[in-house]
Amino acid sequence: MDEQLHIIVAGDRGKVFKLPFTRRKLCIIITTSAVALLILTITSICSLSFYMRNSKISSELVTLQERLHRSNELIAKQDRLTAEQRFELGLKVARLERNIKEVTTVADEKESLFTTAIDELKERSEIIEKIFHSVGIKLPLHKENEGKNSGGLFIEQPAEEIDELLFKADKYLNTIRHLPLGKPVTGPITSRFGKRRDPLNHRSAFHTGLDIRGNRGDRIYATADGVVTKACRNGGYGNYVLIDHGNGYTSSFSHMQKYAVRKGDRVERGQLIGFVGNSGRSTGPHLHYEIALNKRPINPYKFYKVASLAKVSTAASPEKK
Repeated sequence: MDEQLHIIVAGDRGKVFKLPFTRRKLCIIITTSAVALLILTITSICSLSFYMRNSKISSELVTLQERLHRSNELIAKQDRLTAEQRFELGLKVARLERNIKEVTTVADEKESLFTTAIDELKERSEIIEKIFHSVGIKLPLHKENEGKNSGGLFIEQPAEEIDELLFKADKYLNTIRHLPLGKPVTGPITSRFGKRRDPLNHRSAFHTGLDIRGNRGDRIYATADGVVTKACRNGGYGNYVLIDHGNGYTSSFSHMQKYAVRKGDRVERGQLIGFVGNSGRSTGPHLHYEIALNKRPINPYKFYKVASLAKVSTAASPEKK
């Protein structure tokens, strides 16, 4: 027979309760209680662990949500910046296209003007060439320096029409600038170049220039650029001026009342050089005008003709100081 263990519980009114337990039953109760307590403890620990883990996950989730929100804001901001940049880029492209169009238009206009200028230059060069040919004026040949004191590699220059035209135009302009064209004084021609009867002794003679009638004091102008080589009293020529124009051309002016230049002066076409007079061997106020090439007199009248065709009139030019 098992031993029994009695647990006596007394109430407030003196009532007594007895709880009989056997040893075996008590062991079962204690064991069951211990197991239950252990299970409860493990459950509590697991619950606490789950709670803490859940709290950590919740915190991380909140952090991730905040990061996601910031990321969304950054993405939205970047989208706005990208849209603005695309808009600005579009404006820049539009401006660039307009600039290209304007540059292309200007280039086309310049090309058109350039083509027109070339055509006009070619036409005028041909006109000048025909005029010179028609009156027998020869252009001076281009002189080279014969290659002295120079050197370098040979690179062939391709022939281009514009270069040829510019060279030709420059040659014509330089030639015209130093050719005695035009009238040195207004007035009719009273004696031409060549054979004539001398106005003083009435004998047959050769006239080396043109006599142009004028009034005493009428202005006399240089007919081309050059340098005054003589300005003096010269025997029968009276008051006399000689101008060297280069390329072998000279012009002279005789019977002046007085001259307005001195030896060594550099003069330009249309510049005042003296006044009509009756000095020297002369029958009345006039200008004896000569042109020489390499010291040989040539007919000045053909230079008058060139001046008329080319509309060059030094006598009608404004006075240059």
